[in-house]
Amino acid sequence: NLNPDIPRQFVGRQNYRDVLTSSLFGAALVNTALYLLGAIPLKVVLPIPVAIFIWSLGRRGEIYRVIVFLPTLISFVAAAVVWAWLLSPLGGYLAVCLELVGIRTVGLLSNADTALWTILGIATWKVFGFHVLLYLSGLSRIDHSLVEAMRIDGASDARIVRDLILPMLGPSIVLVLVTTTIFTMQQVFTPIDVLTKGGPSNSTTNLFYTTYQYSFVNFNVGHGAAATVMLFMLVFVVVVVKFRLIDRRVHYKD
Repeated sequence: NLNPDIPRQFVGRQNYRDVLTSSLFGAALVNTALYLLGAIPLKVVLPIPVAIFIWSLGRRGEIYRVIVFLPTLISFVAAAVVWAWLLSPLGGYLAVCLELVGIRTVGLLSNADTALWTILGIATWKVFGFHVLLYLSGLSRIDHSLVEAMRIDGASDARIVRDLILPMLGPSIVLVLVTTTIFTMQQVFTPIDVLTKGGPSNSTTNLFYTTYQYSFVNFNVGHGAAATVMLFMLVFVVVVVKFRLIDRRVHYKD
């Protein structure tokens, strides 16, 4: 631990055993999987149609680029505080608006069934515009004349998206997918720390936040170091598998 008066002692693999058998680590592992599974449709898939819509507008879409990108410029701490006020069941703006139409709200952040998805929604709102911008960068490689040529040949909008836009957007999709996998755990750290502290009943904690708790809340550096190594190995394996399965199918040349 961080106590300088206690002599260091070699414990072998005991730190790994303690972490793997702890209920906190088990809950964090399950929650991390839920965060990742929820982040892929919200942060990887959903920005694609938004980016295609903005790209199709040409110069008229500039204002939409600004609007969707604005949340990215806000500090995560400030955003979390604002969302805490909006979601508060006692006078929060969301609660007040819903009560006006006869709907009584529960504490989304104090309910174990909804807290994780609320945290994920806040994190998605924060980075959504940045992912849209990455897709727009990939879409800028596509010549609009190709789209017009396919329309002349009678191709529908769905076929244009499937046969032209998505294949040429492949490198951007891989980039967003990999960065989402790596940074989702980090992106939810601030909302967790500001809004729930990992609760209620460890329902919102994840491996990244658990590692922080081991090292800087409980001051158990041994457990923190062991959790960090396992976190790195998990992310490394997931990223390698994704590259093996997806990257070989992506076309990078013009």
